[in-house]
Amino acid sequence: MNLDSFIENEDLNDDEAKKVKEYIESIKKSREKQGNEECIYWKRGCNNQICPMLNDNSRYIWYSDEDTCSNPEYRNNIVVINQKKLKKKNAPGYFTYNMLNRNFVIKKGITGIDPDVPDSIDSKGQKSVDKLYNDREESWFKEHPELTREQIEKNRKLALKGSEALKKYRGGRK
Repeated sequence: MNLDSFIENEDLNDDEAKKVKEYIESIKKSREKQGNEECIYWKRGCNNQICPMLNDNSRYIWYSDEDTCSNPEYRNNIVVINQKKLKKKNAPGYFTYNMLNRNFVIKKGITGIDPDVPDSIDSKGQKSVDKLYNDREESWFKEHPELTREQIEKNRKLALKGSEALKKYRGGRK
């Protein structure tokens, strides 16, 4: 979902839509300086907003309709893996580096953080807006807890068990 379709879906009035667009554009402008000169994919025009080669991605956000890293060196990077999964789900909203840099369940219906800021908060100033986004991120973390090693291993075993059962089922049908 791109920004314009998000604004249409949220039924924002012109003033709200303008504020959302201005905020997103200000973030995009701050990201224009981002890029890793050493990466051949960046030199070729990679548009990944959260680059695994950069040391500090904490200031940037990513939407599921944006590019993911195409550098094969980083195909096993947790951030890149999560971006690809979210892209497949076409998850609305934005995701921060901290949200992407963890093991969590990604399934149908997952959403990121809503970029919309109510007028009542926007009129209070930038500190209130920043607090709103921080609160939304904390709420997202609570709704999407990080998986423990035990949970990951349990899920892997269940998947293998299901795969074996499917092989037996298919083998018996032939």
